[in-house]
Amino acid sequence: MSDYVETNTYATKDRGRVGVLIRSITIDEPDIYTFSCHYADGRSQPQVVLAVGPNFMWEFFGIAARTVVTAAAGLAVLLGSGAVAAVVVIIVAVKRRRGSSIALVACLTLAVLLIMSSGCGPAQPGGGQNTPVLLSRGDSVPRHCTVFTVSQGDRVFFAGNDDWHERDSTYWIDPGSDTRYGAIYFGERDNVQQGFNEKGLAYDSNGLPEAPVRSHAGRKPVYGGYTSYPIQILRECATVQEVIAWVQEHQWHQIMHDQLHFADATGDAVVISAGPDGQVAFTRKPAGDGFLVSTNFNLANPGNGSYPCWRYARAERMLSKIQSEGELTTETAAAVADAVHVESPSGWTIYSVVADLPGRLVYVYYLFQYDAPIVLSIDEEIARPRPSRPLSALFPEDTQRRADRAYEQLMARTARCDAVGFTWLGLIALSLVALLIVGRPARRGLIVWLPVVVVLGPLGLLARLLARRFAARGRRISAFVEAVGDLPPYVVGIVAALLTVVFVPGLMQNQLLQLVAFYGIPLAAGLFLYQPPLLARATGDGYTRTLLRRVPTVLVSTNLALAGLLAVGLPLIQWQVNTCGISPWIVLAWWIIAVLGALMGGLLLCAYHAWAVGRGFTAWSALPWRTGEAGDGRETVSSPPWRRLWHWVLLSFAVLVAGVAVGVWGTTLVAGLR
Repeated sequence: MSDYVETNTYATKDRGRVGVLIRSITIDEPDIYTFSCHYADGRSQPQVVLAVGPNFMWEFFGIAARTVVTAAAGLAVLLGSGAVAAVVVIIVAVKRRRGSSIALVACLTLAVLLIMSSGCGPAQPGGGQNTPVLLSRGDSVPRHCTVFTVSQGDRVFFAGNDDWHERDSTYWIDPGSDTRYGAIYFGERDNVQQGFNEKGLAYDSNGLPEAPVRSHAGRKPVYGGYTSYPIQILRECATVQEVIAWVQEHQWHQIMHDQLHFADATGDAVVISAGPDGQVAFTRKPAGDGFLVSTNFNLANPGNGSYPCWRYARAERMLSKIQSEGELTTETAAAVADAVHVESPSGWTIYSVVADLPGRLVYVYYLFQYDAPIVLSIDEEIARPRPSRPLSALFPEDTQRRADRAYEQLMARTARCDAVGFTWLGLIALSLVALLIVGRPARRGLIVWLPVVVVLGPLGLLARLLARRFAARGRRISAFVEAVGDLPPYVVGIVAALLTVVFVPGLMQNQLLQLVAFYGIPLAAGLFLYQPPLLARATGDGYTRTLLRRVPTVLVSTNLALAGLLAVGLPLIQWQVNTCGISPWIVLAWWIIAVLGALMGGLLLCAYHAWAVGRGFTAWSALPWRTGEAGDGRETVSSPPWRRLWHWVLLSFAVLVAGVAVGVWGTTLVAGLR
C-alpha cells in the first residue's frame, strides 16, 4: 500500500468509477500478466478494481498539447493580423522615403492574395480534417440528443435522435438467456445510446453537465462502468415501474452526466436524473394519453444543462397537436424527430430511431434521410442475432450514397466560411494600405485611425473617410469620431472572451464565469490596454492620471458597446455555428460578427457622445487627423467626472441588460433554424 494517499483519487472518463489509488505498477514489456488482491480480514468492500491504461503523465501532456494547439490556432490569427499591419506600416514608412507607390500596392495585394489562397483549399469531408475541433474535447461536452415518448389509446411510440460529431454508429444484439431479457442496442459498446428489449422496454439518454448524486452505498452494487446501468436494466426489467424499483434498490453513480429516458409498451415513461438535492429524481409521463420530452437540460433541475432549448419547445408543440389515436402514426412521430434533428458541421444527427413499442418494431433513419428508413423487428433480431456491425451497413447502398453526399455538403460549409474569413483578412490589409498611402493622416491622427482600421477593416476606413469628408459638421461628426474611436477594444475583447470561454476548461458549463469573461475582458481591454496608453501618448499626460480620469467614461462606453455587440452578435454567432460549424479559423468569423455587432454598439455610443461633446468632453475627436489641423491635444482632451456622469452609468447598465436579453432571445430564435 506504498502508493496510498487518501486524497489521491482517480476516475474513468465517464466517472462510472471513482476511487483512491492504492498501488501503481508500470509495465514496460507486452506479455500476459496475472494480478490478484484480497483484504487480509476477509472483507469484500470497498471493491478493489484493476485499471489498465497509459502512463498518466503521457495522458496529461497529450491533453495539454491538444488544448495548446487549438488555442494557438486562434491566437495565431490575431497575431498574424497584427503582423500584417506591422509589415504594412514598415513598408509605407520606407516607401515615403524612396520607391514607387504603385509597386508597393502591387506587392501588398499579391501578399494578400497568397494569404487568402493558402487558407481556402477544398473541403475534405472523407478524411475528417474538417471535424470540428471544439466538440472533440472528449467527455467535457455532453452528447446532444432529443428523446420523447408519446401515447394515444393503444399506440405508443418512443423516438430519439443521436446528435454528435461522429460519422457512424454501431448496432449489436444481445440474444438474452433464461435469466435475462434479450435486447438490441445502438451506439458504442462502452457508451450505449439506445436500447430496446424483448418486452418493449426502451432506453435513450440526454447528455448533461456533470452533477453529483448520492450513491447510497448500502444498496445492491452494480458492477461495470457507467454504461452498464442501462444494459442491466434492460436485461432485468420489463416495465417502467420495474425500472424505478430497480434504481431504488441499487447503488447509483456518484456523478451523473446525463439523464436516462425509459418507456414501456403500456405508454408509461420516466426520466431519471440528478435532482437539485443530490438525490436521484424521477420525472414521470402523465398517466394515460400524453407525452414526455427530454433534451439537454435536466427535467428535475433545469439549471443543469442548456435551458431553454428550442428542440424541447418544438417537440412539445408538435406532440401537443396529436389528440387522437388515429393521428399518432409512425410518420407523425418521425416528423417530430425530423423537425428537431440538427445539421451543423459542429454536430449532426447521426441517426434517429422511432419505435412502435407494443408492436416491438424499430424504424431507423440514417443521417437525416427521413424518407428511407429500415425496419427492425425486435423479436426477429433477437431470435436470429447477427454479428455487431456499423449502423450504416444495415442500409441499402443508395441510402448510404445519399447520406455520404449529405455529409460532404455539410462539411463543405466550413471551407466556404473559412474562405470568407480569409477574405476579411485581405480586406483589412487593403484598408491599411489605403489609409497609410492615400489618407496619410498625421502622427496623432494615426493614434485614432490605425487601430480603428486594423480592427474594423473596411468599415473603419469608411469611418475615416466620412470623418474627413464631413469634418465641418462640428459636434455631430465629433460624436461620430468619439464613438468609432471607442470601438476597437470591445471588438477585440469580445473575440478574446469567446476564445477564453471555448478553450479554457470548465468555463463552458459555468455561466457566472462566462459573464465575467464577456464583461471583464472587454472592460479591461478598454480601460487598461487601449484608452489610457493611446490618449496619454497623444496628450503627454501620464498613464495613471489618464486612466483615473477615463474610468467613468470607459465604464459607460463598455456597457453601451457591449449592449449592441451582444444584441447583434449572440444570434449571429449561433447562426454561424449552426451553418459553418467550428474550425481552427473560427476566430475570423467571430471577428467579422463582432464588427457587425459593433455597428449597433456604435449607434448607442453616438447617443452618449453627442451629450458629452455638447458639454465640451472630447478625446478622439480632439486629436488631429489631418496635417495642420488642431494644435496641441494636451488642452483639448477632457473627460467627464463621476458627478457629471452617474446618470449615464446607471442608464448604460440598463441598456446592457436589455442588450443581453435581446441577444439571448435572438439566439433562441436562430438556434432552431437550419
